[in-house]
Amino acid sequence: MVDETKPFTDADARAAWNAGAQAWNEFVESGADYYRHEVHGPALLAMCEPVAGLDVLDLGCGQGFFTRELARRGARVTGVDISEEQIAFARQHEAREPLGIEYRIVSATEVSARWPDECFDLVTACMSLHDMADVGAVLKGAFAVLRTGGRMVFSVPHPFTSTPVREWERDEAGNQRALKIDRYFDSGPGVCHWSMQRLTYHWDAPTWRYTLAGWSQLVAEAGFLIRRLDEPRPTEEQIQRNPNLEDCYRLPAFLIFELVKF
Repeated sequence: MVDETKPFTDADARAAWNAGAQAWNEFVESGADYYRHEVHGPALLAMCEPVAGLDVLDLGCGQGFFTRELARRGARVTGVDISEEQIAFARQHEAREPLGIEYRIVSATEVSARWPDECFDLVTACMSLHDMADVGAVLKGAFAVLRTGGRMVFSVPHPFTSTPVREWERDEAGNQRALKIDRYFDSGPGVCHWSMQRLTYHWDAPTWRYTLAGWSQLVAEAGFLIRRLDEPRPTEEQIQRNPNLEDCYRLPAFLIFELVKF
């Protein structure tokens, strides 16, 4: 059991994501993870473009959903993840739909030891960086393997709404009226309880929480400059099709960084 009051290790993250691999694959592939399919996933991909012809490293690739999106748009992609079970699912998808993706079981903290300096044009991380044991080391490794002028693009939960105290105030009919949040400045390790009804089973995974200033400091310490930020939001048409998306229409749920190595 991970202690949410203490920093976690690669072994903790590996065990958690191995345990959740089957449910995660079904969650993503079934479309039940509608935020990934309709909100933060498309926005992250748009921030990465153009990717055709680029050498791309996808960190924390999991079962390969975002890795495949990059490859379908002409990128030469390598996906890495610490979880053997997640990579097994990713390789199954590659076998069914060959896209030329190479998947490796590697901790994202080790990329600078596994690849030579300046060998990738783009490094990505789709809602995975905050679930890694040493975020600062991951960013520094990404900086090392990027070519000069290369970019890193990643998404995380929005610090303003992913606070330790977070609860929707509801009216008598159960409709969401306002989001009550507190303890924004609390940073550090924690546990994400994957307990939504949309999942076929539940598990816990260790995670890190940073404020916006905390993310900015990690980025600066790695040597990057921030080029753009994005707070993806669904359209009114998307909400009409899926009213569950209304919460991230009213308030930002995700934050996307585009970083540059000069």
